Amino acid sequence: MKTHPHPIRSTVIFGLLCGLIFIPLFLGLGLFVDWPQALFLPIWLFIVLYSSLLTRWSPAGSKSIIFPLVLILVALPWVDSITLFLILILGTLSWIRSGICFTINLGKQIIIEIFLCLLTGGLLKILNPYTFLTWAMAIWMFFLVQALYFVFFETRALSTASIKPGAFEYAREQAENILASQANI
Repeated sequence: MKTHPHPIRSTVIFGLLCGLIFIPLFLGLGLFVDWPQALFLPIWLFIVLYSSLLTRWSPAGSKSIIFPLVLILVALPWVDSITLFLILILGTLSWIRSGICFTINLGKQIIIEIFLCLLTGGLLKILNPYTFLTWAMAIWMFFLVQALYFVFFETRALSTASIKPGAFEYAREQAENILASQANI
């Protein structure tokens, strides 16, 4: 049995989990850092984790996403505007997803990334999150919109060859091969 990535479902579930843990994470960080940083750090952490998921679904290595993510982390102390922070996050996520992880058709990817960034920014502007609950919903909505990327680019493009099987999967496949060869004798 081969394992197939399900990026749409995984992105939606990941976004829901991020929305759920945002409030306690925000409140906990609020005890140690100022208000904009307490908001920015959890979102940055969610982007780091989501970028790691993207590298698991692509042939790109996880080391290739370190530079863009560290670049955002270094910029965080100087960013005090939510709008500027969201532009940085959307730009970096687009860079990681279309520039590093999935490089299929550059023209099509640029159009899709611009569409997703404008859609995300527009929906966040309409929602205008200002409470814990609305921020949690905005984070989930952010990942719902990001899941659209995999609607535009077929999930079949994510080959199972790029997914490295774990030790247990490899051992199970070897055992199945041995049993199948014994059955043919």
